[in-house]
Amino acid sequence: MATTPIHLSGRGVVLDAMVGRRVEAKVAKLTRVLPKIREARVVLARQRYRHVAEVTLHAKGTTLRAEAAAADVHSAVDLALENLGQQVRRRKDRITARKPRLSRTNPRRRGERVPPADTAGEAATTLTVRRVPAKPMSVEEALLQLEVGRRRLLVFTNAATRVVNVLRRRARGGLELVEPGG
Repeated sequence: MATTPIHLSGRGVVLDAMVGRRVEAKVAKLTRVLPKIREARVVLARQRYRHVAEVTLHAKGTTLRAEAAAADVHSAVDLALENLGQQVRRRKDRITARKPRLSRTNPRRRGERVPPADTAGEAATTLTVRRVPAKPMSVEEALLQLEVGRRRLLVFTNAATRVVNVLRRRARGGLELVEPGG
């Protein structure tokens, strides 16, 4: 994984390697939480009796900024990056709350077996749930699709009636078209 470019500048402050390493380490920690950070800009300034650290992160879709003042440069950098860390975590929480993902452990996906609800005294059977897209096509196209593939079953939307139909191969040979009736 490529490292995030960090632009470190100082106004009235001598920048030493220790401050640079500290900033790099803390931004790397933030990159673990929000991996799409494109650039980090850190400006250190001295104002009379205090040191000010301004940190700006440019990430995909957002810009986060924090500023902190302290008696020395290291404390100012730590405070600013701690504040930025809170912003990054809030942003990440908002993103994950807004975009719910389907669970990888959800058994109702991808043809996994789901035990049905227990019934009194009956032997437990398993039910396989498989979701397939019902593509719109004519019955003739569905016949061609079933002949070309090795599948025993084809679910499709009948283009003429706009109703879901099932075309299946029978065990004794031949084909069967299942249409909903009513």
